[in-house]
Amino acid sequence: MLWTITFYSDKVEKETLDFPSGILAHTIHIMEMIEEFGPNLGKPHTAPMGDRLFEIRAKGKEGIRSFAFCCCYSK
Repeated sequence: MLWTITFYSDKVEKETLDFPSGILAHTIHIMEMIEEFGPNLGKPHTAPMGDRLFEIRAKGKEGIRSFAFCCCYSK
C-alpha cells in the first residue's frame, strides 16, 4: 500500500523543510515510514487527530517540533 503526505500549503512545506537539521532528519524518517506503512504508526511517531489528520512529533538535538499532516492512500 502506498501513502502520500500532503502539506496544507507550499508555505507549510517550505517551513517544514527549513526545520533544523536534526529535527528535519527525524521528520523525513517518520514521513518515509508513513509512506510505507501508513499514518497510524502510533506514539512516539504519530498520533491521530481525526478526519485524516495526524500529528508528528519530531525530535532532534535542537528540540521538538510538533505539527499536523494529512495522509491519503495513493494508488
